[in-house]
Amino acid sequence: MSFFSEITNEFASQQSQFWNYTKDSLKHPALKNVYYAVFLAYLLCFVLEIILPKQRKHGVMLRKYFWQDTFYVLFNDILINVLGFFALCAVTEFAFLKFMALFNVHSLKVMDITHLNPWLQILIMFILQDFCEWLAHVILHRSNFFWEFHKIHHAQEELGAASTRHFHWVEMIVFKPLIFIPFAMIGYSAVDYFLFQITVQNVWGFFTHMNIKVKWGWLNYIINTPESHAWHHAKNVDRKYGVNYASILNIWDLMFGHFHLPKDKQPILGVVGGKEVPTTFIGQFIYPFKKNFSGKKK
Repeated sequence: MSFFSEITNEFASQQSQFWNYTKDSLKHPALKNVYYAVFLAYLLCFVLEIILPKQRKHGVMLRKYFWQDTFYVLFNDILINVLGFFALCAVTEFAFLKFMALFNVHSLKVMDITHLNPWLQILIMFILQDFCEWLAHVILHRSNFFWEFHKIHHAQEELGAASTRHFHWVEMIVFKPLIFIPFAMIGYSAVDYFLFQITVQNVWGFFTHMNIKVKWGWLNYIINTPESHAWHHAKNVDRKYGVNYASILNIWDLMFGHFHLPKDKQPILGVVGGKEVPTTFIGQFIYPFKKNFSGKKK
């Protein structure tokens, strides 16, 4: 069997398994159920935006591009995550191990923490995942090629909980599957990584993009809040590659000098040159490819 055939069969097999898992999960509502947990998290953020709005010039659903953001939630969480991302993670692991086998390496495991206390496992996985997300985010900003894709997310000038999913699908396809590698090094599979990622990181993303009027005080220096993350989306900062890359823990930005939270200024949301980003989903789908492959000097 050819390598391409093996990859195709593996993708189909993993996707079939996950589709069955999805159908079973939707039939049995529960707080520990990944799908219902993510939905309830978004619903809670939506309600908080109604009760404690930061920008009172518009209602939650009257925010510019609210409905487009909602479409992105469905597109990225269902079409990409459910119908492809899971299998892609598994296939990435399969292909990577096949490649490593050429060098007589048949496992990426450096140490196995799966026998430890479950809460300690979760803590280690959380810290590892959060650092990997932070590093991938830094790359999205520092690479001219990937920035053209990430710019879709930053071009928004009004944020809400659903804005967290307003990003180009290439970000997920390129970076997310590869993050399984650190997980594999401590004894987990790509499937373990996937379920952990969509439960923890995806839920927190709704929170950090909320349009709520709350002062988070000292918590800003520990966790990524709507207050600190607003500066990540600001164009009135004097750093070329931006600030505050954190997903959940702000410790990484504090350690590497990327944390920014001035007390005497307000963030102006958007990105320099953001007006050139199309306003339609199809336009945003095509835009980064045109910018990167048109041959024109940026």
